[in-house]
Amino acid sequence: MGMSHAAAIGEGAAEGNRRPLILHLSSDYLDPIRPPPITDAVVRLVDRMTDHPQIVVSLQRVIDPRRIAWRDFGDFEGRRLIVYRYFAPPFGIGMAACQFVVARRIGRFLAAEGLRPDIVHSHRFTFEGIAGWLLARRFRAALFCSMRGEVERKVFRSKPTYRPLFRRIARDAARIFHVSAWYRRDFERHTGVDRQKTDFLPNIVFNPTPSIAPVAPRPVIVSPMSLRAIDKKGLPELIAAFAGAGDRLAGVSLEVIGEGPGEAVARIRSLIAAHGLEGRVLLRDFMPHAALLDHLRGALAMALPSHQETFGMVYPEALFAGTPILHTLGSGIDGYLDGLDVGVGVRPGNVSDIAAGLVRLVEDNAAYRARIAAAAGILYDRLAPERTIARYRAAVAEAVSRNGVASDR
Repeated sequence: MGMSHAAAIGEGAAEGNRRPLILHLSSDYLDPIRPPPITDAVVRLVDRMTDHPQIVVSLQRVIDPRRIAWRDFGDFEGRRLIVYRYFAPPFGIGMAACQFVVARRIGRFLAAEGLRPDIVHSHRFTFEGIAGWLLARRFRAALFCSMRGEVERKVFRSKPTYRPLFRRIARDAARIFHVSAWYRRDFERHTGVDRQKTDFLPNIVFNPTPSIAPVAPRPVIVSPMSLRAIDKKGLPELIAAFAGAGDRLAGVSLEVIGEGPGEAVARIRSLIAAHGLEGRVLLRDFMPHAALLDHLRGALAMALPSHQETFGMVYPEALFAGTPILHTLGSGIDGYLDGLDVGVGVRPGNVSDIAAGLVRLVEDNAAYRARIAAAAGILYDRLAPERTIARYRAAVAEAVSRNGVASDR
């Protein structure tokens, strides 16, 4: 555990070179009391910025006002961590009013603690993006927003009356980070954001390498996922496509890797039996992350035809393991692979597309693996944590400089 945030801020101020204080707002933060499953994508970013004082407010929406809670963990793993359960009705009803309450509560906490953030980073543009905008205005901080395609697309479609507010937030933001590269054009169309202040912010994975050596694969296609979300991950269509490919996938098996409730496991087994694929589609239990990365390396392909996937960390993990991927267009990693032929993009839910894609990945596997090896440097530049964090640090420094909040706070 590092020095307290108050000490860190005070030490920098005494030196006349105070490090910028970053306030993170996230509804997808893996905090100590968050029920599973939840991604650790935001944690991985925060972990790499601990040389800056940081405050994380992990937001959890509750629909029962009696469950509202505010829990301050103090200095926790190099950051000040707050878990805030706030009330909001489902379906985004009263979104702006609820986020106003969130901003007011967080603002009171910051004022009481004598904390003035230099950067407010909302890790979604909609929902807590509203609270982030209000807090940035209150404290004259630079506003960063992450754009996550799945939730942003739903809100832009279902809440057209909010678009003027979102256009103003986009105008006022110092930086917009596209986690979902596939939604960039639609986001720009809805908000009119200046592309010059946008950048990509891929989720951080642990196995990037600037050099990828092809290996001889096993005759297996792998599909890692949470079994709690098999419809979102496109597993029913994947199994149907594997069956539909018939003899062109002879000798190849499909492994579904993950854990989930008993009813999900039973449903998967039923799908396997319905397509007559017993012995060819195998259901494997959860693997520790390091073991999964090693397992990916020796697979023919990784197939995950998800619906509305924000990013999908397993896609770059497979590519850095040298394994070609099947992914969906307009979802997941789509937009990060432009100009590279390292996998097959399919239309979501289209069984014939998926079947043809599986066949291509198997029949042209050596060529795909060679192209991944040749593109290793480009993949590294686009997706390696070192590159991502360097861009993020540069954005922090530029925003603080432009905002004129360096040493006088």
